Amino acid sequence: MTSPETRVVHHADQLIEPDAAERKRRSGALFIDVRRDRPEAPQGGIEGAVKVAKDHADELLDPASPNLIPQLADLPEGAEIVVFCNSEFGSDPVIRKLNDFGYRNVSHVRGGFARWQAEALPVVEPRLPGEAQ
Repeated sequence: MTSPETRVVHHADQLIEPDAAERKRRSGALFIDVRRDRPEAPQGGIEGAVKVAKDHADELLDPASPNLIPQLADLPEGAEIVVFCNSEFGSDPVIRKLNDFGYRNVSHVRGGFARWQAEALPVVEPRLPGEAQ
């Protein structure tokens, strides 16, 4: 495994600060949560975020795929998309895919969900299995 000191964010030009991401969320940007479900991972999420497994990003985010998530299918042209993981290293490969698929106005959160929480931005608690939505 690569140490954090040697990892590189290839799409650093598309990183935005958590407070800027929150302003985009309040303005209607589509948020995509690509965090893996791990016991040690921070709990909760960002209100309205769509969960997408990174392992299935090709089929779920490709506009030509029959499995495209409805939120992208219904997204107005030019609408903003914000991706987050636990850190920007996890969201970076998804940003690349979205760019390759032709999406514009795509960004990801500097420091990821961990920094979002550290800056005390709004977090929704995870739902328990069987809990009404």
